Amino acid sequence: MSEQIISMLKEQSDMIEGFVEKVENELNSLKKRIEFIERANSPRAVSLPGVELEKEKFSFVRAINAIRTNDWSEAGFEKEVFDNTRKKSMGTGTGSAGGYIVPTQYIAELIEMLREESVVIALGATVLDNLTGSPVEIPKQAGGATAYWVGENADITASSLTFGQLSFTPKSVAALVKFSNRLLTLSNPSIETIVRRDIAQTLALAIDLACLRGSGTAGQPRGIANTSGINTVSIGANGGPFTFDIAQDMVTELEIDNALKGKLGFVMHPLITKKLKKYKVPQFSGDTGGMPVVLPMTDQNLRDLLGYDFKTTTQIPTNLTKGTGSNLSEVYFGNWQELIIAMWGGLEITASNETSDAFQKNQTWVRAIQDVDVGLRHPESFCLCSDATTL
Repeated sequence: MSEQIISMLKEQSDMIEGFVEKVENELNSLKKRIEFIERANSPRAVSLPGVELEKEKFSFVRAINAIRTNDWSEAGFEKEVFDNTRKKSMGTGTGSAGGYIVPTQYIAELIEMLREESVVIALGATVLDNLTGSPVEIPKQAGGATAYWVGENADITASSLTFGQLSFTPKSVAALVKFSNRLLTLSNPSIETIVRRDIAQTLALAIDLACLRGSGTAGQPRGIANTSGINTVSIGANGGPFTFDIAQDMVTELEIDNALKGKLGFVMHPLITKKLKKYKVPQFSGDTGGMPVVLPMTDQNLRDLLGYDFKTTTQIPTNLTKGTGSNLSEVYFGNWQELIIAMWGGLEITASNETSDAFQKNQTWVRAIQDVDVGLRHPESFCLCSDATTL
């Protein structure tokens, strides 16, 4: 009996060892996959021999001061970075004209700040950064295979997938940020964050507006509102209130196109969310008061009622007209990962204290230029309502 027990225990021990070995192998495999994903998603850098290991030394404040004064005695490291970058970019960004290109590895934090400030990126827009060459083309499926019912011995009708291409070409977005010279000369490390944050926020606002309403002309990308093929929902001949019913109509438009998937959400003006939060349900015929849908009407409760996330931006206009209606605004709904933001290279910065009235006000004006383009992989993944009243 004891030998049988020993044999059983040995078998169980062998099984446990085999199970442990299998788990360890799976953990190692998972670890390798995680490392691969982290490498694939880490910010891609411009290789600058001799300075990569000291990138934390780079300071936007010192660089801006040096550019505006043309005195690099306190910004030797920044000058080395700029010089190496110009060599890598074959002369792009002329130092004598006050323009310098900051390499991607030094603006990685700035890119992250930009993503935090951008409404469309926060909702899930796809960012392709550090691109090279132009145009950049991304394939998209334009049509699918078709199924047919066939009779016995009958030929099957042939069908095939069709594909198109989404083409991106660089378009320069410029942001003008004003700083007091006293701010720039302060040595407090937090000033560096303030400067980076202001640049990122200004660029994010410009990119957001282009993603939503870019005209596609005069050097602008083509935004959602001006892209042919998107879904639209109309409230009325003269516009009207944006209600939960209208929101559901927008959702249904995507569902009809089999596009109700991915990172879905609304973008609207704060005045529209205010009206939704104050929406009252009539209790009887002719009731002009009504009861709130839910109390308290928090942002999370509004998300629950809409069924999807939402973001607000004051860049959406509130002065649109339709028929006799005025003070109208836009509401966007879509799968935001289908919105692609393409970004090329580094950020060009120029600083001057002699622009306009900057000298009189003891200011430095910083111009930041980034090459960007915007495109929709599938226009039917978006819906626009452009006649929502804000009054």
